[in-house]
Amino acid sequence: MKTFDRIIIAFILSVLTASTTAAQFRNTGRLNTWTVRAVARNHEGAGTTYVRSVRAGRHPTFDRVVFEFAGSMPNYRVEYLRGRSYENEGGRQRIKIAGNAFAQVNLNLIPTDEEQMRLREQDSFMPKGRLKFRSVWELDEAGLFEGYYDFLLGIRARRQFRVSELSNPLRLVIDFKN
Repeated sequence: MKTFDRIIIAFILSVLTASTTAAQFRNTGRLNTWTVRAVARNHEGAGTTYVRSVRAGRHPTFDRVVFEFAGSMPNYRVEYLRGRSYENEGGRQRIKIAGNAFAQVNLNLIPTDEEQMRLREQDSFMPKGRLKFRSVWELDEAGLFEGYYDFLLGIRARRQFRVSELSNPLRLVIDFKN
């Protein structure tokens, strides 16, 4: 294959990849509002971002999942899945965590480098095993691959959720009604 043909093919593939990423993370849904529909934000121009920790907590009327970041807010999408499986780089995968409904949190622009690997290997990075909460039953990583870091949330039932962005430290907060 000629060099010119390779350049054209590489350009076309990069345009297609960029348009797919932009479409997946266009702004949808409203922040700070209870919903069952997808909420996504595109934070264009964001610098390097690392997921420092994932926490979960109980409140009287809702359960909370918090993603804390070092750097800037990544592009993200929070949505309920339709069944007990999800898509990742390996194809369709069966969900193996506790829950009757499942939410997926897609984070974009997270580098797969030594710093992120160091953070995710810490014992305090994310709760392990079954939680004893009313709505959120379990958290799990769904994959870290080429800038995408996906998490699964096992939920007792398909309940309304609320997405918020907080600062100092920078956090993505997802509340699930009890």
